[in-house]
Amino acid sequence: MKKLLIILFVSLSTMSFLTVRENQSIKDPSIENIECKIRRCNAIAKSTEKRCKRCVSNEGDYQCYQHKPKLN
Repeated sequence: MKKLLIILFVSLSTMSFLTVRENQSIKDPSIENIECKIRRCNAIAKSTEKRCKRCVSNEGDYQCYQHKPKLN
């Protein structure tokens, strides 16, 4: 009976430490909390092949200053 209690205690304490470590190491790169006054740029960055993280400047813009097509 004493062995059973010791095994139960050790297993429960070990499991509690494992969950704490796992929760601290989880990072989800797909979650991005970006607050823009108007909207976020819809261009894809060449370097990362992911959506640009910058905000647009004007109401009618859909791309930031870096990705906006240049007019000659």
